[in-house]
Amino acid sequence: MQVDTSLHGERIAAMFSAMPAPSRLNAARTAAQGFAAQEMAAEDLELTEAVVGYFAADEDATVRQTVAEAVKSCEFLSNAIALKLALDDDEIALPVVEQSPALRDEDLLLVLESASNAKQTAVAGRAHLGLKPTGWIAEHGCYPAIRVCLENETAIIGKSGYQHIMGRFGDVDPIQRLLVERPYLPAETVALLLDFITEEHRDILIERNPVTDTTSVHKILAAREKSLAKSLERRMTDYEQKKQCLALAREGRLSPTLMLRTLILDNHSFFAAALSHASGISKKRVISLTFERGYLGFQRLYERAGLPPYLYTAFRTTLEEYRRARQYHPRADRQTFFQRIIDRIAATYGFDEEMTLDELMEKLLPKRLH
Repeated sequence: MQVDTSLHGERIAAMFSAMPAPSRLNAARTAAQGFAAQEMAAEDLELTEAVVGYFAADEDATVRQTVAEAVKSCEFLSNAIALKLALDDDEIALPVVEQSPALRDEDLLLVLESASNAKQTAVAGRAHLGLKPTGWIAEHGCYPAIRVCLENETAIIGKSGYQHIMGRFGDVDPIQRLLVERPYLPAETVALLLDFITEEHRDILIERNPVTDTTSVHKILAAREKSLAKSLERRMTDYEQKKQCLALAREGRLSPTLMLRTLILDNHSFFAAALSHASGISKKRVISLTFERGYLGFQRLYERAGLPPYLYTAFRTTLEEYRRARQYHPRADRQTFFQRIIDRIAATYGFDEEMTLDELMEKLLPKRLH
């Protein structure tokens, strides 16, 4: 696949095609590092990205490797260039496959179809890996990739994914241990595991996923959070929100699911105040990192706040929908819009279709309640 540089192609080719390899290497390093650092005016970024795309297809592997290393974590790299590098030989592709935020789940599926064991394992270790790539790894992936995927607490694995893993490697002791130590397991998976894992692993599984019926407890907690979220919709000053967050935190009620609920329901002011309290970052800075371009800043803020890794995808999905709505559907019906967010989150986690917000929040509550 050739990266599209049609706007500048002839000019770029004229500048670099006759260069010897060492000169191209230096030019590629300068362009890629400058682009990734945004050390240029906005009007120059387009041309520089075209240069980076040109060098991403260079005949010299060292040049391509230099580009890949420089842009591996660049949040605004074009999807086309990221995918081009990800499909390259391992020594070039691995840094991009491991880290690039420009790669989407569908890109990772394409990468996996022809991936070496090393590349499969790199995909498996990506932060917040989605349901489709983990499903492919579970069904077709090599043993090291399966292990890394299970060790990746932020990876979302669905019921069918767990079934494939159990069918392929369920009798392997290290896999059994990784399965029972997963931060979230569907009830069906817990039931299947109880049938064949060792006694030692069964004890861990029951401790982490009590078999007693906690449905009523979850319903009560979800109902309380629903009522609390409703009360937080009243108009408050920043100072009042800060006091409210302090009070809720002291009572143990400023929970990640409460924060997610306020975000979904468009109470972004209180959500920002809550995230500010949890992270120790000013509310103004939280708003900048959360609602402006890119998601890397929000991810770092989320981790600083100590919020659970398994919920990050739900928060990010909600932010994606709000950004998309502002751009394409500013007058969308609110209830329809909220339901679209709920449906996307439910699909991402492998939950049932057409859930209500309360049903979704019950599912997302932590398994172990204290």
